[in-house]
Amino acid sequence: MTISLPPNVHHPQNDTFTSLLSKLRHRTLKPTEVRSLIRNMTATITKTLHIDATETETIAVIVVLRSGLSMFDGFMDNIPADVNTAVYHMGIFRDEASLQPVEYYNKLPVKPAHIKQAYILDPLIATGGTAAAVVEILKDWGVEKVTFLSMLSTPVGLGHAAAVWPEGSHFVVGAVDPEVDAKGYIQPGVGDIGDRLYGTAFD
Repeated sequence: MTISLPPNVHHPQNDTFTSLLSKLRHRTLKPTEVRSLIRNMTATITKTLHIDATETETIAVIVVLRSGLSMFDGFMDNIPADVNTAVYHMGIFRDEASLQPVEYYNKLPVKPAHIKQAYILDPLIATGGTAAAVVEILKDWGVEKVTFLSMLSTPVGLGHAAAVWPEGSHFVVGAVDPEVDAKGYIQPGVGDIGDRLYGTAFD
């Protein structure tokens, strides 16, 4: 089945990534194994990027809590050594009843003039609500461009998020699954990635 994606979405084809994702789909993996896979998947995708910045420019790295933390090392270890970065964390969760994003942590300062672009780290885009909210926040913050890195997404989620700021946002996704279920989970997906990363499925 051919999946149509918005023009500001890039889906690089990579055999290494596909193999890692296949392993991640096994729900019996321990959290340490899940974290290792996400890190390696992020590294694989990051190597396909062309991250460029002038000597006087700083790139904002936006880590979406909590799952985005698992992508941080894989991303930072594979960007050019001469690229200056500033790391910010953003907390947004999806309300289980409404499936709408709820912002609970945002300490972005007044945007420094030398920050013109941002890279967003969040492993899953399901309904697209959280991704859309983050892009909207960064657009209002005043950056000129955002690049959103996601390991697994859906057409509906990408359609939602990519439409928020099509001229200023670029999405790089490792894989696309066909749909979400009534609870907002990607199908076939990888389950609740936050719980799997941090061993909190039984909280």
